[in-house]
Amino acid sequence: MSACDQLKYAQHYPSTETINAKIGQRIRFRFIGSNNAFIHPMHIHGGPFKIIETDGNPVPAVAQIEKDTINVAPGERYDVIWTAREQGKWLLHCHIAHHATNDNVEVEGGGGLTMIINVT
Repeated sequence: MSACDQLKYAQHYPSTETINAKIGQRIRFRFIGSNNAFIHPMHIHGGPFKIIETDGNPVPAVAQIEKDTINVAPGERYDVIWTAREQGKWLLHCHIAHHATNDNVEVEGGGGLTMIINVT
């Protein structure tokens, strides 16, 4: 598949899938810096996440830290665990404003690198 073919499959909010979770459920997210021109400060609302792996290498338990935003540079990968702490619709998004919109236009309250975690 060519790079052009891959681009047509890219999803942006509001076309991203909603993740449904129950209170107490732990969700593993993998942030991948697949663009070679941007750093993406990825952020999750609704509580911090724990960094458990970087670039495919496990982070020892004593070195794992909790954050709510992590800068993902080109070529980097981070696996994080986020725990659903309370009910609500929580955003996972890039914290660069024009990355969280569709060509600087919000659609249904957002766009771009945004998805919703729905906790019930």
